[in-house]
Amino acid sequence: LSTAYTPSPAEIASGKVTLTLTTTGNNNCKPVSDDIVITITPAPIVTAGSDLSSCVNNPSVNLTGTVQNALGASWSGGLGIFNPSSSSLNASYIPSSSEITAGSVTLTLSSTGNGNCIAVSDQMKITITPAPITNAGSDLVSCVNNPSVTLSGFITNATSGTWSGGTGVFNPSESVLNSTYVP
Repeated sequence: LSTAYTPSPAEIASGKVTLTLTTTGNNNCKPVSDDIVITITPAPIVTAGSDLSSCVNNPSVNLTGTVQNALGASWSGGLGIFNPSSSSLNASYIPSSSEITAGSVTLTLSSTGNGNCIAVSDQMKITITPAPITNAGSDLVSCVNNPSVTLSGFITNATSGTWSGGTGVFNPSESVLNSTYVP
């Protein structure tokens, strides 16, 4: 009488099944039956969100987890700080110094309050890129009768740069690193 029952795919899809227990070997008595209804709840669904990228000089990211068919979810896997907490689906995450040095961290979002279902989880990765570096070059000297100077700036870990300040003219433009500046 104690046995395991595995619902069929159709029963799982319908969300319930009724089983009947009927007595046998009743001698002169009529058989007696009793029913139980097994309600099949949907499994939790957890989505940690898309992989994200941050920068060494701005490492905090906003997480966008979702959970269905469970009471909540909890983040794990990182050594950094979850704000306001690891149980907030949309927490911000500040990587630890060791994660920043490593260049990445993988976080796991796991369902909580699963009822009779098994917890499920999903992972996402934060890639931490190096900070941009800029160097405007050495200080320059110009003369009143020859005021233009050639700028020699360079950047690393960025695709472009822009000169600013002064009220003069950048030739060909302020977005060319080796422009000429006329005060």
